[in-house]
Amino acid sequence: MMVFQHVARKKTKLPVILSALHLLPTVTGSHSHDAQVAVFTEHRGALEVMKKLVHEEYGIDLEDSRYIIVDCTEIPGFATHDDAEMEAGLVARAQRVLQEHPEVRAFLLESTRLPRHLAHAVRKATARPVFDAHLLCDFYIDSHMDNPRFGKKSHEPKAKPWVSRLASWAKKVGMKAYTSWEHAIKPPKAVAAVGVKLGVIRLDYHYPPARGDVDHPGSYGYEVHYHMVEGLTFEMCQSGKLTPEVEAAFLHGLRTLESKGVSVITGDCGFMMWLQELARKNTKLPVIMSSLVTLPVLTSSYHHGEKIAIFTANGQSLLTMEELIKKECRKEEQPFIFVGCEEVPGFEAVALGQKVDVKKVTPGIVEKAKQVLRAHPQVRAILMECTELPPYSDAVRYFCGVPVFDAITACDFYIACPLSMH
Repeated sequence: MMVFQHVARKKTKLPVILSALHLLPTVTGSHSHDAQVAVFTEHRGALEVMKKLVHEEYGIDLEDSRYIIVDCTEIPGFATHDDAEMEAGLVARAQRVLQEHPEVRAFLLESTRLPRHLAHAVRKATARPVFDAHLLCDFYIDSHMDNPRFGKKSHEPKAKPWVSRLASWAKKVGMKAYTSWEHAIKPPKAVAAVGVKLGVIRLDYHYPPARGDVDHPGSYGYEVHYHMVEGLTFEMCQSGKLTPEVEAAFLHGLRTLESKGVSVITGDCGFMMWLQELARKNTKLPVIMSSLVTLPVLTSSYHHGEKIAIFTANGQSLLTMEELIKKECRKEEQPFIFVGCEEVPGFEAVALGQKVDVKKVTPGIVEKAKQVLRAHPQVRAILMECTELPPYSDAVRYFCGVPVFDAITACDFYIACPLSMH
């Protein structure tokens, strides 16, 4: 359905994701330039026909040696829909791909005829992240839903309507295991049980984080390990220029997190987008140093002329990163609105390194979002760039009715890809 992507998004204001190929720019951008991605497709010939379209949509050349195209019709059981035979065949084919192409760092199951559990089997057998249409849908749905671990819709506590609605529906259809939204979306105990771990590179910066902040362990439903890089100040991170000593300390941090068995590496400051290239060149793990890494998948889901509002702690500072963002997104036009939150009452605590009063700040962030949507009616989604902004995502979703992506939705998405890697 990739061929209908352009037409479909012209006819709706909703995000359109008609193919798992939509993930390819973000998957590619989270790995080094010499890493390869294996794309499992239903029919190689059909994908060959779409090469021009894929290049126009995503700026990606499928003839590049970075992409290994695998025809699923060669897999036993695929034609007959025999799950057991198909699982064995798919795992064997994936393992053969790794033998032939040891630089493959991730698998993308483009074919929607591959059941979800097969992605899990490939992850387990290859110790590689596996992306598919199911994860892509989850990522977009998460941007509309309450986070079960933190967040409030307003400055006053409210019951989350999705909890009661889903519980009622689950009971009606007899799904005893899913009696709450928390279990339905992210079962933390189940995730932690398989040893999935997130690694977080931290600034040399100390403050009391709120739940929902990247630096708060309670923001996640899985294990997280932190490593502070000595000398990596907020100001240095904003500039994107490291001293030789700090660069060495940064690379040491990557190796330290690798030694702890983490599956994905991220950063605790949105301005670490400047360090994305340095990080992915020096690790074989997926790297998302900033939520900005997810922009390629977001921009391509909306029609040309529609915008994404990027909320940051300081709008003026983010402007210096404009060219880097456009380069990573493979976009020549400017589909972004930069929104600084520095003047929101109470949010100045971020710049001062103080504890943020989430209850006090929430109404101001919501009002800021409303103002942006009124001033820019072409905005279709909001991305929280600052790692201290996710606590307000629920409230903005609820009061503004737009999908909201942030550092935690990005981490959740990438962590879901390497389940059972360890």
